[in-house]
Amino acid sequence: MLFLLGAGFNIDANHEAGPVHNPYYGNKIDCEYPLVAEMLQLCFGLDKLPADMSIEQLFSDAKKKHDIGPMERLVDRLMQADEYLALKLATSDTPNVYRRFFEKFSDAHFLTFNYDSLPEIYLHRKERWYPEDGYGVPVITELRFGVSLPPGRVSTSLVLHLHGSACVFGDEFAILGNPFEEVAQLVHTEPRYAFDAHAMSGCFPHYGRAMFRTGFVRPEDRVIAPVPDKSEDLKQQFVRAAYARALPLVSNTGTLVSIGYSFNVLDKSSYRPILEALGQSSDRTLLLVSPEANRVRERLWMEHPNIKITSIEKTFGKWAADSFRGI
Repeated sequence: MLFLLGAGFNIDANHEAGPVHNPYYGNKIDCEYPLVAEMLQLCFGLDKLPADMSIEQLFSDAKKKHDIGPMERLVDRLMQADEYLALKLATSDTPNVYRRFFEKFSDAHFLTFNYDSLPEIYLHRKERWYPEDGYGVPVITELRFGVSLPPGRVSTSLVLHLHGSACVFGDEFAILGNPFEEVAQLVHTEPRYAFDAHAMSGCFPHYGRAMFRTGFVRPEDRVIAPVPDKSEDLKQQFVRAAYARALPLVSNTGTLVSIGYSFNVLDKSSYRPILEALGQSSDRTLLLVSPEANRVRERLWMEHPNIKITSIEKTFGKWAADSFRGI
């Protein structure tokens, strides 16, 4: 099975996990996966979007002004949600919709436009995903002191982040030298990527911090692309490599199941390659699962009439309660 995950996939985690309270003070911690309106308030302090602007444009403008505040707040919130909600659901003995989903589709791969690590946290606990190869791109990792893992382990489920991940950062420079040399050399290299779970390192207990530089990784260094036209950042090597792994999977699948992804017209540069790969054969199906699935189906069918598109107008949680009908 092959799944395409959007922001709507995460939202049920907010109520499935229940409220999270500070163990020392007892107050409720705001750590839910954010919707667009919540991101607007969280990152920019706005109650509504300015006229003729999207939240992606706000992020883009902040990036151009070297204002790291909005991105920093987004990364912090996503890592909080992963640390408190995803980990709680992945380790709890109480059944939940995410556990049923990942257990039922035990041989699946996942394409995602999200920056969080909810799928990886579940799959890593089941020994189905490892950061070294699970992103579909070679990633450098650092094991914690005293930890050893079986050699030859490979990820049986890929999680391909088509817009990047908050846990991966890249560098195109290396410092060459040794303690006995007075001068080190800064050299240009091919892009290298490292895994850094940072604030939610407890979600991946075997791994420490893999850093190319000293100090903490800045939010803007992470492989994240919140821009109005994603084609600008699709030129990034990490994202291009993720697409290179994703498109053959799409071409070879019988059904691509999209969960909670809106196929926003502003994101055409992101999803068009996927639908074109799916439409290369007439017997391919796109199954849409979201509260707006019927409306999205009508629009996509007009653009891609060679793809059989079916829709289920339900949230992810309600679809899971209906035994994943349609597959």
